[in-house]
Amino acid sequence: MKISTQQYTQALLDLTDGKSEQEILSVLAKFAEQLKKDGQLKNADKIVEKFADLYNSKNGIVVAQITTSQKVENLNIKEIEDFVQRKYDAKKVELKIVVDENIKGGIVIRVGDEVLDASVGGQLEKLKKVLAS
Repeated sequence: MKISTQQYTQALLDLTDGKSEQEILSVLAKFAEQLKKDGQLKNADKIVEKFADLYNSKNGIVVAQITTSQKVENLNIKEIEDFVQRKYDAKKVELKIVVDENIKGGIVIRVGDEVLDASVGGQLEKLKKVLAS
């Protein structure tokens, strides 16, 4: 019987749940050996990615990508974390900050498939659509 990527992911989550760091390292070594034995090492990246999603969901962790035109100051980071935490009812927020000079100013917040575009370019595009209609 072929085991799906989702089944491997769920098994890894179950095997690591409530374990100490040392126990997790042992589980990961055995898990990698099992993937090798099953000829599934090629799917390890997908399994790890889905594991992170499941782990975060189970533990109330929200990962948000923040795109700005310049470096975000510490005060603003706390405000952004608080906003994301409230909006998504998260226990913890992890921010990945990307600087992209092409957005001209403002901020774009991406959580999963949802994009909150408060960039200057995004606002101008909305205005353009309103004026065109």
